[in-house]
Order: sequence, then C-alpha cells, then structure tokens
Amino acid sequence: MKAVTIAVDGTKAVVDFEKGNSYELLRSTVEGWIECVSLSPTADMWINEEGKVNGLPQNPTATGLWVDLYGYTDVIMGNVIITGGADGEGETMGLTDEQVDYYLSYERKVELLQF
Repeated sequence: MKAVTIAVDGTKAVVDFEKGNSYELLRSTVEGWIECVSLSPTADMWINEEGKVNGLPQNPTATGLWVDLYGYTDVIMGNVIITGGADGEGETMGLTDEQVDYYLSYERKVELLQF
C-alpha cells in the first residue's frame, strides 16, 4: 500500500507499507505521537500530536491542506504522512494512484505567523 509524506521543507515522497503494519511508519514520519486529521472519507493526514508543544517547525504545505478543508483555524507543525482512510476493522489503508498523484502535485503553501 502507498502513502505520501510531506516534510516541513515541502519535500514529498511515496512510501510503501503493509496492512496492519503502519503504526511505526506513521510514528517515525511525524517523529512522535500520532494524531489523525481527516482529509476526506478516503484519506487521512497523520501529524505530530505534540508538534506545537515541542516547537516543531511549521509545515506550510500540510497547513495548506488544512486551510483548504477547515479554514484558517490551525497550523500544522512537523512532517506529515497521508494514507488512505481506515477499513472496516480500523486498519490504515493505502492511497489510490489518483490520490498519490494529487498529493504529490499539491502545491499550496500557507504560513501562519501567529497561532
């Protein structure tokens, strides 16, 4: 299955994972405790739950995704990973090829100076 990572510098990459084996990938990508942000019924963005508390740098691209859906209500800190939604058993699923292409080509960047 495939996921897309977005680093704070805007670098994007496709990563592979196996069903039932996503936790360590999610945790290592966000460098800490994971929190799920729904992007759609079939896509989730995983962020560092303590990104603000730990002073991680802003992620302008991930914040752009947030702002597109939820408005100027928050800022995303640190690296993120985007996966498919969960299946009926709560397991994280991979992205479709179309979703991978969308997130790899997504370019909006939002930097919020105060939050």
